[in-house]
Amino acid sequence: MRVVTAAQGTTRPEDGPATDRIPVFRAPYDWDAIDEAARRHGAAIVSGLIGEEQVALFNREVDEWIAADEGRLAPRTASERYNLFLGRRTLRIHALPAKIEASHDLITHPELLGCVERLLSQWSNGALLSAAEVIQIGPGESSQILHRDTGSWWPHLERGEHPWNVSAMIALTPFTEENGATRVVPDSHDWPLEQRPHPSLIRRAVMEPGDVLFFRGDLLHGGGANRTADQHRRGVTLSYCAGWLRPVDNIMLAIPPARAAGLSDRLLSLLGYTAHDSTGIRGGLVGTYDYTDPLRALREGELR
Repeated sequence: MRVVTAAQGTTRPEDGPATDRIPVFRAPYDWDAIDEAARRHGAAIVSGLIGEEQVALFNREVDEWIAADEGRLAPRTASERYNLFLGRRTLRIHALPAKIEASHDLITHPELLGCVERLLSQWSNGALLSAAEVIQIGPGESSQILHRDTGSWWPHLERGEHPWNVSAMIALTPFTEENGATRVVPDSHDWPLEQRPHPSLIRRAVMEPGDVLFFRGDLLHGGGANRTADQHRRGVTLSYCAGWLRPVDNIMLAIPPARAAGLSDRLLSLLGYTAHDSTGIRGGLVGTYDYTDPLRALREGELR
């Protein structure tokens, strides 16, 4: 395990084996070391990656959305078991690109997205946004069941050294041991699927607003219990998958072409408004529209 110190800007080893803690990196960032930590151990925390103003803007929009729609934000799926998994004291806002404008800059954040795309590069020459949601854990919430996000696609894809699903959990409020900091099990992406962790192997992603937890989708993780009486732990999870893989959330349905036309090409490519081209590596095209790139059709008015 290696950590970048803010004062020296160099890497130094931490005491103990890799699973003793989640690797933490501070500016100036050594992205090679961050990529390696996330790939090898499954998770890495990058401290202060998102600026204060960007966090404040996002939080203001979320506050407005919750004030207007709080009654609709509790889990209401057809499955009581899945409602319990999502959390009965946890508010969630899905399809963020359609609801929170400040999410656009987070989703396309150059350093965040660069890390994600490098981790996915062994499987794909592009990425899609698979899910984007605000998760606000309320006082009294119990621990979420430890799970792997890649369960949405198993058993169809093989597991290996490189992930085909990567997430970034951005802290919007402090993440503490008491208020529900995300739990992760380092190195568990290498375990047999049926193996469950001993409690001593579970680590907590303690973070300040603007810190980012990068983790592989095949890593065991879950929200922590909120044991406070009055604190809400708020974060935003951005999950990305290989560009040829079907995302978990159908965000294109939330952003129809007439609205999508006003968004940046970079964001639209992550939402699926571009074809994935793997012809350069003896593959083919997926996601086309009338045998052409949907982004071109959108820009020329064919999809309005």
